[in-house]
Amino acid sequence: MAIKLIHGTDEFLVSTHSRRAVNTLCPEAEQTLGLETIEGDVKTVDEAITAVKTAIGALRTVGLFGGQKTVWFRDVSIFKDKVISKNETVKNLLGQLAEDITKGLPEGHHLVISAPGVDRRSAFYKACEAGAEVEGYDLPEQAYLKEPIIRERAQKLFARAQCRVSPAALDLFIEKVGMDTRQLVMEADKLVLYIGDRKEITVDDVKAITSSSAEAISWDFTDALGERRLDEALKILRQLIFQGEKSVKLMFAIESLYRNLTQFRAYLDQGWLRLTGSRGAGAVQWAQDSDMDIMFNQLPADPRKMHWFRVAKLGQQAKNYDAEELRVCQKRLLETHEQLVSGTVAKEMILEMLVIKLIAKV
Repeated sequence: MAIKLIHGTDEFLVSTHSRRAVNTLCPEAEQTLGLETIEGDVKTVDEAITAVKTAIGALRTVGLFGGQKTVWFRDVSIFKDKVISKNETVKNLLGQLAEDITKGLPEGHHLVISAPGVDRRSAFYKACEAGAEVEGYDLPEQAYLKEPIIRERAQKLFARAQCRVSPAALDLFIEKVGMDTRQLVMEADKLVLYIGDRKEITVDDVKAITSSSAEAISWDFTDALGERRLDEALKILRQLIFQGEKSVKLMFAIESLYRNLTQFRAYLDQGWLRLTGSRGAGAVQWAQDSDMDIMFNQLPADPRKMHWFRVAKLGQQAKNYDAEELRVCQKRLLETHEQLVSGTVAKEMILEMLVIKLIAKV
């Protein structure tokens, strides 16, 4: 008898380890008769009730011909849905499932539960801690905490393939693939195949073969704004709109960029931040200043804790604008935001005009 709860925000690792656990408990050749899979990705209370009832029934029913039986309750979204998880019927059913886990399953029965998230304070989670093996694969929500983890995973993937990667190539690779582990693994495999026997990954290799994630395309857009590349910014903006990105989301990304540029322009002007011509962490030098310490300690996130690559990029982009230009940009952003929520002009046109006004020196 084996019971496993595999959960976390890293969808790829949860999926990979769940499939591995299922295949270990019930080899692929035996899965036609020995495996019962219940889909747990539900959208309504009724669907949740049906899914949990089915899982309980599967666990309490003997395997075909009295043989071993593995139940996979897959991608269970109930735990992270505040409305569904608070429904009394759902709570009672989860209580029954937790009780079965605590008591132990019938001889020859196995249970694997995979979920994108579980409340660690819940009675169900505590029952799993007591009666099951629990594996967690969470990624931090904050990008500055997530980035070092993704970077380390990329380095391990390339090292496993016996490939060398330059710091600049690794920076660009992470920037393009974003923070999704599945995308990271797929693009790393593709890059390793592309370079063949050469076993050395360069910036040109990354540019040639690595696909940008949806998140990375948004970064490309804000980079074009920060670097005042008008043609490129308009081209990517139109691509994002064509892909269905919401105008409000794009507006928030633009506002966040210019808020950062305004802050980093001030850091440069105050002499708190200096950018060198070197690569690596040495490219960024923060001053020793008591006023800076006081200010940064009051911020939600201390910029000195950001990855050097991000700091260097924002600092270089801030150099493309002087303080007065950024003040004018903030005024235009406010005006455009009001237009987006109250105007009758097409939102695509409003955003294109904003991009032109922000980048062009008018």
